[in-house]
Amino acid sequence: MSHPVFVLMIVIVGVGLAVQAATNARMGAALGVPVASALLNFLIGSILLGVALASGIFGRARLAGLAEAPWWAYIGGALGAAFVTMAVIAVPRVGAAVTFAAVITGQLIGAMIIDTFGWLEVAPVPLNPWRLVGAGLLLAGVVLIQQK
Repeated sequence: MSHPVFVLMIVIVGVGLAVQAATNARMGAALGVPVASALLNFLIGSILLGVALASGIFGRARLAGLAEAPWWAYIGGALGAAFVTMAVIAVPRVGAAVTFAAVITGQLIGAMIIDTFGWLEVAPVPLNPWRLVGAGLLLAGVVLIQQK
């Protein structure tokens, strides 16, 4: 798959995340508790992932790999739950655009730290002035997008 096509697919998934946050926020309002909406989100997602896994279309999981994974490989689910719960709480208060501008800024900061230091078995990517300027512009965007 070519690089531009892959990036476009990631952008489409990003659009889906914005839709997900708005739909989860509405479900949170309907259920009266944001965490209930997040739980429902993960239950439906888990069922769909179970069906996809059972189909074998993506291959077969190696359960022995659970013992090979480092401790930090297990925190992804907790981080996903924190993201979905925060989105359910934030979207009705500040809107989808501000929520995601802030999320993307946080993701970029975290990703730059991971890249710079080569943490979590990621190949190191040196920090340079262009990366810092890009992060600064994104942060400026978070501030500007809040203006009404």
